[in-house]
Amino acid sequence: MRLMSSDLIISQQDSFPICNDEGKAVGVVELFNYSPLNDRAELGIEIEPAWQGKGLGKRSVLKMLRYAKEELALHTLYAIVEEDNIPSLSLFRNLGFEEQTIRNWFREGEKYKNGKLLQYTL
Repeated sequence: MRLMSSDLIISQQDSFPICNDEGKAVGVVELFNYSPLNDRAELGIEIEPAWQGKGLGKRSVLKMLRYAKEELALHTLYAIVEEDNIPSLSLFRNLGFEEQTIRNWFREGEKYKNGKLLQYTL
C-alpha cells in the first residue's frame, strides 16, 4: 500500500527540517520534481555551514531513502550536484548512489560547468 504525502502529490515537493541534537533546525532535506509515472523524485539537502561534516547529512539522507521506499513506494531517488561540491558528492557516493556526468548543467555568469547526476535505486 502506498501512503503518499499530500504535499508531494499536490506541489511535487515534500520538505523536512534537519535538526541538531538540541532540536534546532539547521538545514532542510526535501523531495521534489516528483514523477508518479516513473516512481521517482529528486533529493535535495542543505545544511548550514557550521553544521556540515557532523553526520547530519548522512542521517537525513538515510531517513529519506527509507521514507521514499517504505512510505512512498518510490523506485528511484536522484540528486544533481555541481561537480566541485566535494562534500555533497562524497555523501552521496558513500551511501551507494551511482554517478554520471551531466555536461554544461550549471550556469555561472557566461560559463557553464558540469554537474553530477547521483541516482539510487530503492
